[in-house]
Amino acid sequence: MRAVLVCIIALAWSIGMGVAGAQDVEPREGCRIEPETNCSYARLPGARLAGADLRSASLHGAVLEDADLSNANLQDVDLQVANLSRADLRGADLTRAHLFGSNLRGARLQGAKLGGANLVDAQLQGANLEGADLTGATFLSADLAGATWVDGRVCAEGSVAECL
Repeated sequence: MRAVLVCIIALAWSIGMGVAGAQDVEPREGCRIEPETNCSYARLPGARLAGADLRSASLHGAVLEDADLSNANLQDVDLQVANLSRADLRGADLTRAHLFGSNLRGARLQGAKLGGANLVDAQLQGANLEGADLTGATFLSADLAGATWVDGRVCAEGSVAECL
């Protein structure tokens, strides 16, 4: 019953705030999910943002586990150290996204565009892709050095577009 009440309150909030494409979202105070906004460290587990346009937004350190970001426009988005575990990113455009140290464990990335995405920053732990589904994902020019690959191995220095 409590979960249903939380969902109803979150839905009413998202409609009242005019958050396009967002349902069941519980962002931090004052955070609007739209292009070029700063939602750093927002708690958005299970958010429904399928098809959302979030270009150039900052979701640095955000909690987006189990979120639906399928077919979302995430170009140039700051997702550094974000928790995207088990997130649905099928068909999402992550071109030039900043994913340094992000947790993508168990994420669904089928058909996602990761061209130019940097999955590791030398000063931070690498992104975790362990158990992620990368079927059909495009890694054109993506820097994978130091990332934890789907099979648990760490990608070697010089891993661009593929884990060496």
